[in-house]
Amino acid sequence: MLKCPRCSKQYPDDVHVCPLDLTPLHADETVADLIIDPLLRRVFEGKYRLDERLGGGGMGTVYRATHLLIDRPVAIKVLSQRFVGDSTAKQRFRREARAAGRMHHPNAVSVTDFGATADGYLYIVMELLEGQTLRDLLAREAPLDIARVVSIMLQTCAAVSAAHDVGLIHRDLKPANIFIEQRANTPAVVKVLDFGVAKFAVEEQADDDYQTLTQVGAIIGTPRYMSPEQCSGSGGVTPASDVYSLGIILYEMLSGVVPFNAETPLAIALRHVSHTPRPLREIVPDVPEQLAAIAHKALAKHPGERYPDANELRRAIFAAGQELGLEHATSAAAMPAIETLRDAGQASPSGRLVIDIGTLREAQSSGGAIATVADDSTRISESDTRPPLRREISRLNIGLADSNRRNRVFIVAALVVVIALLASVVVGGRWWRGENFAGASANPTAAASPTPTPTPEVTPSPSPAPSPRPKPKKRQKEPSRAKKVWDKVKGIFR
Repeated sequence: MLKCPRCSKQYPDDVHVCPLDLTPLHADETVADLIIDPLLRRVFEGKYRLDERLGGGGMGTVYRATHLLIDRPVAIKVLSQRFVGDSTAKQRFRREARAAGRMHHPNAVSVTDFGATADGYLYIVMELLEGQTLRDLLAREAPLDIARVVSIMLQTCAAVSAAHDVGLIHRDLKPANIFIEQRANTPAVVKVLDFGVAKFAVEEQADDDYQTLTQVGAIIGTPRYMSPEQCSGSGGVTPASDVYSLGIILYEMLSGVVPFNAETPLAIALRHVSHTPRPLREIVPDVPEQLAAIAHKALAKHPGERYPDANELRRAIFAAGQELGLEHATSAAAMPAIETLRDAGQASPSGRLVIDIGTLREAQSSGGAIATVADDSTRISESDTRPPLRREISRLNIGLADSNRRNRVFIVAALVVVIALLASVVVGGRWWRGENFAGASANPTAAASPTPTPTPEVTPSPSPAPSPRPKPKKRQKEPSRAKKVWDKVKGIFR
């Protein structure tokens, strides 16, 4: 018995594809564990060693491999052995390599090599991605948070719009072909996979390979995510067909269900052509009106009523995200226009722009002038007639010359104070020592021993005549205390 990995229904061994969702059937896990893949540990063309089987699809199997020459991990998609003799499958596989190699965008998986082994295996070498598909994420967490939905859709639309710019239409956009790469310490990056059924717009009439791959009555794509023109086969496939598929993906992320479902792929295709999807806000009332309106416009039956390409769809989603005040990270830098930054900030005296984050968010959420870079070659800009919000911010003007002069004055004053303190300490110390010395020398005769002198003999003499009485000496005035201090200071510095 074979089992569908998506709907888990079992089928006989002679059925290889699930009739409900066209997913290749796998053997039961208990049986699959016993099967040894003959390609494991094999080296292709002396360069690529297949180390581990990562998964399989309708066309081939994806392996984790090692580039032996530079010791770098890569992913290799190998065309299934049952298609080795099928020229149409080989053409489609080559077209996938060609289409992916033509894409140069950070949100599209990059292809680095393509080759064929001597025994007929065709393979494509791609960058190795670490993460999960959007299908796995929806199976666990649908419906998703609004900000997460906006971030994933912006990156997905950026990759698809880059394909539209080079004349490439994917035609098989679905959650299983949208990979969310998650690495440590970096934001999640969306990668669009599987350009195996992509159509080059300029090849439709002239390319024999395209005529072979799109035979009359053939349905290319996954029924749940196909546009009405793909389901009916009427009219040419245009970029608006990818917009329809993106609208279904947006609808499913917001609501958790696809807009159309049925028991058989044919019944699903008929509903795409004739039925109107249920309003999103009836399923999840919390869905913002802006995003619900974008999803329903993308799901219009007539291509002319949808967004013409993924670039226009991205513009609408980005504007809705800004209006809702959502902050999101995309691979391309989403930066406001310089006019918006000037309106939200003030210029400093040095010429730098000081931004007030609150004012900037208010200006963006109110629909002011907004500009963003979608990729290296596309610039998105939108404007509103309403005047931008501007918050008055008090400015502090500081003159650089005045500031330097004040600094010098402050340094000089500090040095003077330090010198004065040191001088006062020295003067005080010497003053104190001077007072002690003065006290010791005030009475020099008091400390010295008196020297004995001979006493002369007294001889009688006539009594002298009385002398006049001496005049009393005038008492000298003591110097003031300030003068004493001054004299001592002068004595210290002599």
